[in-house]
Amino acid sequence: MLVLPFQIGATCLALDVRRVHEVVPRVRLQSVAGGPSWLAGVFVYRGQVVPVIDLPRLIGDEECPAHLSTRIILVPQMLGGEQRLVGLLAAQVADVRNIEAPPQAATRLAAPGQPDLGPVLVDGRQLVHLVELSQLLPESHQQQLGLVPRELPA
Repeated sequence: MLVLPFQIGATCLALDVRRVHEVVPRVRLQSVAGGPSWLAGVFVYRGQVVPVIDLPRLIGDEECPAHLSTRIILVPQMLGGEQRLVGLLAAQVADVRNIEAPPQAATRLAAPGQPDLGPVLVDGRQLVHLVELSQLLPESHQQQLGLVPRELPA
């Protein structure tokens, strides 16, 4: 399976490339007044407002570092009954690579009350969490993202 790997602190994560719309450089984000701490802000992408999640902050770490390798990974997500793009702010976004999918259900290591980083796969000598956005974001977080306007006011 082709994946897009990235880091959150010392944790290696990856997204199935079939779930990735596009990877864009880190851009200046506009803050959302009263937004949750894990919402890094929003930016306009091809005429639409895209909310951006600070993945390290979402899992309780520090905010995403401003490295040259920090990117915004755009993924489609159902929010408020419609398909929208959501940005994932992540560091050390690397080249696409091939990881062998497990023959059976992979192990999940989600602690109670913590975000589910996805099933754990072994890539050589490294453990990689295969992020499933629908599992990572609880329903309450998805509802909050759904409140972000889709377009700028005229």
